[in-house]
Amino acid sequence: MIARPFYASVEYIEAFGMPIVDIPEWQTAVLKRAIPGSDWFDALGCYPLCSIARDADLAGGLKRLRDAGLVSLAFVANPLEAPEPQALAESFTICRPFKTHYLIDRTESSPRLSRTHRRWVRKALQECEVSRLQLLDSLGEWERLYGATIERHRITGLQKFSPAYFATLAKMPQVEAIGAKVNGELVAMALWVRDPETVYYHLGASEARGYESQAMYGIFALALEHFAEARTIHLGGAAGLSGDEDDGLARFKRGFANRELNAYFCGACLDPERYDLLSKNFGTTSFFPAYR
Repeated sequence: MIARPFYASVEYIEAFGMPIVDIPEWQTAVLKRAIPGSDWFDALGCYPLCSIARDADLAGGLKRLRDAGLVSLAFVANPLEAPEPQALAESFTICRPFKTHYLIDRTESSPRLSRTHRRWVRKALQECEVSRLQLLDSLGEWERLYGATIERHRITGLQKFSPAYFATLAKMPQVEAIGAKVNGELVAMALWVRDPETVYYHLGASEARGYESQAMYGIFALALEHFAEARTIHLGGAAGLSGDEDDGLARFKRGFANRELNAYFCGACLDPERYDLLSKNFGTTSFFPAYR
């Protein structure tokens, strides 16, 4: 059996603590969610990206999901691990650009940091002790930092991860952590996922002292050095659902990157009759599925 990418592995997707549907035709799995106010279920690609084999049998996978009795499917396709956008558009009810993702591609020219980024990297490295950490040994500190992030940004839904999710990640050898300390106390931390040729920025969190010291600049600078052998470092896109390229997080990531790539949001209406019944009171909306 061919090993799946990390974000397509059953082991990772099970970390969310929800039922899953494995889709061998796509070499991935998705989450199965109860639809409020009904006895029905739909499917969702896991955070942050749904990795699908480039030669996936898209029609076969959709048939499997219909046979499972699911109402709809929604996911963001991993731009590095998915069929071409044209193939996605031909197979799914919805296929639209979602966000610009920022990458460090070692096959391109070396990324050149802006003057501002260089200044904040220097500040971070002067004021913080930046180093690799063992997530398993730092779970309490990480949960404190991420808990503050949840409150600050009012995060809900899938990204309001449970302690069990992080406990599972901490046992996975592909997950690495880099943190920044001020006066011996952890003020910022980032989680990274290592696949054979690609490293993904997974999540980051910072407290007030971390923002003041620009700690995340130092964390990213160390990550670029630590993952120097990776062909690609995938930094992700802007915060939230808007994909605003003027968003502060987008500007931060763009300053480290030397390549940009569109990610696509895909949706499939698997059972039109039940979908229409669930959506009839929601009016016209671009959100998919409308009943959510």
